[in-house]
Amino acid sequence: MNGINEESTAISLMDREMENFQSYSCEAMATSFQFHLAGVSKGLVDSAAMEAEELLVGLESQLSLYIEHSDTSRINRALEGEEIAVSQVMVDCLLEAFDASSRLAGVFDPFLGQLAIDAKGQRPILPHLKGIEASETAIEGPVISLDPDANRVRKLRYGPLLDLGGIGKGFALDRLCDLLQHWDIDSGLLNSGGSTFLALNANAEGRKWTLNIGYGTNLCPIELAPGYSIASSGELFQESHIINPADGPRFDWKRSYAISRTAALADAASTAGLLLGEIEVESICQEEGDLSFALFSENSARFFGPFFKEDS
Repeated sequence: MNGINEESTAISLMDREMENFQSYSCEAMATSFQFHLAGVSKGLVDSAAMEAEELLVGLESQLSLYIEHSDTSRINRALEGEEIAVSQVMVDCLLEAFDASSRLAGVFDPFLGQLAIDAKGQRPILPHLKGIEASETAIEGPVISLDPDANRVRKLRYGPLLDLGGIGKGFALDRLCDLLQHWDIDSGLLNSGGSTFLALNANAEGRKWTLNIGYGTNLCPIELAPGYSIASSGELFQESHIINPADGPRFDWKRSYAISRTAALADAASTAGLLLGEIEVESICQEEGDLSFALFSENSARFFGPFFKEDS
């Protein structure tokens, strides 16, 4: 667990009054996780941060597409009709991914791993998936069925690859939040790779966190309240690798931000935002009272939902 090294990211922490917070950083899930935590004693916070790092390692071992024996890889290698047991972590993440897909008009799809790998040119580094390279990549119809009570997955179609990268880091922040609450640490800010932030759910008087968002020279500060998360996708975060499951039109958004009560939904929604038009975003925000978007193009910005208010 290392100290924080702040870098320029799509979401920048503007607060400088950090004397009551201890800061930590660790590497997991192919990114850097950072924690700013307040606790009754340094020893307690140090111990909580160490357990948080162990939790991240465990989540990665189950959810990563790039680990040969992860639940994700086992699901991907399962043949049509095969049924396998999976961890509770995988069950929970799949349920959140399915929920995000239904709330985001189907634009977020966790079974686009094959297309994403091809776009990134990563075939040589995934030998455990070589046998699936020539398989069907069509995404019509369900790929798996899930029995959450029995922790079992049945493969319905062989070929499309499960890839939880579009929601996994936000899911990890939500799990970290739960862990820290068990340590009675309820004030702080967590961030994954500078693209997803979660403000711990402190009491009503808990501090808000000033964050800078935007694109190019069009920057604006926001106040992230305790119990909320914000995520960003677009330039700086492999925009060309974002795949539209419907093969629909691409919009000229350079960067997308989403705010939600959970980091998992914010993570998925920020990716979906790049693939949605204004009418679709407005419709989603009307149906989802806890979800908001800020979409930046080359020279303008549009804000949707209760958390972002567009200047008149």
